[in-house]
Amino acid sequence: MLTIRVTWSARLSEWLVNALDTEGHLSPKSETLSQWAEDQPDLTQVRLLLNAMNYSCHWVSMPGVSGRNLNRALPFALEEHLLEDLDHYQIVAAGKVGGMVRAYVANAELIDRLLESCESHHLLVKSLIPETTLLPKGNCIVRDGNDWLFSLPGKLEGRVNEAAITPVLESLLEEWESEEVLDIKAPALDQARLLSSSLETGFPNAFTEIQNTLESVESVFEEGLKQASHPNLLVGQFQQRETSDNTPSAWWRPLAGMAAVWLVLVAVYMAVENQQLKQHSIEVQKRSVALYKQLFPGERIRMLERQFREKLNDDSPVAAVGFVSLVNSTAQAHAAAGLKSLNITSMRYNDRLQELMVEVSASNLNDVQALRQALEKQGLQAEVASASNDKNGVKGRLKIGASA
Repeated sequence: MLTIRVTWSARLSEWLVNALDTEGHLSPKSETLSQWAEDQPDLTQVRLLLNAMNYSCHWVSMPGVSGRNLNRALPFALEEHLLEDLDHYQIVAAGKVGGMVRAYVANAELIDRLLESCESHHLLVKSLIPETTLLPKGNCIVRDGNDWLFSLPGKLEGRVNEAAITPVLESLLEEWESEEVLDIKAPALDQARLLSSSLETGFPNAFTEIQNTLESVESVFEEGLKQASHPNLLVGQFQQRETSDNTPSAWWRPLAGMAAVWLVLVAVYMAVENQQLKQHSIEVQKRSVALYKQLFPGERIRMLERQFREKLNDDSPVAAVGFVSLVNSTAQAHAAAGLKSLNITSMRYNDRLQELMVEVSASNLNDVQALRQALEKQGLQAEVASASNDKNGVKGRLKIGASA
């Protein structure tokens, strides 16, 4: 994960970036966020250090306020120190020192603009850390370019330009007496000694001892980043944009999504198929009823399937034997006569009289008589009930019954 320091430039109306390389060195050259992001692959994870110029740190005395209610009470305790309404700020509590609560305050619109800019460049922001939280614990002043980073717990935490160092020290240390040690860190000892000399002569009672250390701000940040946790400004209204580094990716979620889509498709398919089967069932029922009424006119339909089975399986006590037997014998007679020009167009069975009425179409009347004779040879009673000529030949009707 990459670590970069971001600074809002009001003159350019854009965020500037100083990147920390793999060795922990902070790039002295600033570039715009868009320029830096062009060289990064999509979805690069970044940890942002917010320049102290773009936030403020306040030390507030809040006696009697429990830790559970601290976050709700803190904005009202800071209200008199802020220029705008509370909803314009992101306020984050970050521990206590000697009964004083440390609070970081940043412009909410500025943070929102930073996150939107990162999203537009396909950067995944993991955390937004105030840079002064990386300074060592205790009283510490660190040189950074032309500025000094202050960390005086309970008094001051922030960035002070070298030109303003004297009035800032006077306002802070004029009447301050302590038995604490101050550590001044700078990349050149001359810079540290010059500030140390000013403090010793101007404010001799402020610190019992002042130490000068040859160390760059990059190495200070590198050590600070090794800490287990840091105050993070991406909480509350900005928490949804943060992703925990320790949360493993849920590998099953894409599979669960695919399974859900598949189940929806199957459910829709089955619903459509069931509707089609229902319509087919209704159509088959209608046609079956029509066929039964045609074969067995005048017979009341009660249980259609059972009645069909009785007719076809010869289970009917009276009529089924006659129907099946007559249809079978008629088919044999038609085949034996070899009447290719004669077609049976329909038939009806009278259950009460046990007679089969067959309608035929033939090329001439002789074919109709030939079928009658063939039926009689099968041992059936056959009678031509009617015969008439039409443009296609002869239409006839035969009444067929079992032999006496």
